[in-house]
Amino acid sequence: MPRPGRIRFLSRTAPLYDPAVRPLGFRRLWQEVAEWAAERAGTPCLDVCTGTGGVAVTMARRGSRVVGLDLSMGMLRQARRKARAAGVADRAQWVRMDARRIAFRDDSFPLVVCAMSFHEMAEKERGQVLEEIKRVASDRIVVADYRVPTAGWQRLLFPVFRAFEHLESEDFDGFTSVDFRERLEEAGLVVEPPRDVALYRIWRCRVEPMEAAT
Repeated sequence: MPRPGRIRFLSRTAPLYDPAVRPLGFRRLWQEVAEWAAERAGTPCLDVCTGTGGVAVTMARRGSRVVGLDLSMGMLRQARRKARAAGVADRAQWVRMDARRIAFRDDSFPLVVCAMSFHEMAEKERGQVLEEIKRVASDRIVVADYRVPTAGWQRLLFPVFRAFEHLESEDFDGFTSVDFRERLEEAGLVVEPPRDVALYRIWRCRVEPMEAAT
């Protein structure tokens, strides 16, 4: 599905998103991402492709000041409702913004997170979004997405179990074809050993200082 159509689809179906992903273990994943980010109370955080704000609201509950960005207004409306219901509306801000062109200055956020979004992007978009995330992050980046098996029967059956993602996005094969850790390192990030949570993998990274990169 082309990106404009996908955004319209997500906006229309936003109220169904959380009930649909609850059986997939997303709530636990949101909690693990927030926990592993290990942010301090009051730390400014940018949640890229926030969706319905699952990670952002969880982090706000832990004391972070969060900005969640997304292109889908329907998703952002759900995120805003979720923040109000959780009593953290004063610590969460929601903005419609393209993750390929993030309208914040360099090094604006000590922490940037992005969960369950890269598998939906075309290869070129993945690179653009990673560059933007790296640009606006001054310290840490936490990324979560599918844990793609690399060998054995699990590798063979992975496309079967993820049939919906293959149908939803013609770019899913591109996501699975390269170890995501390699993409993160190619973007110039220092990648720590990942944490696996059921079907998913969380990568915690640090932005490489400029003097070390030259």
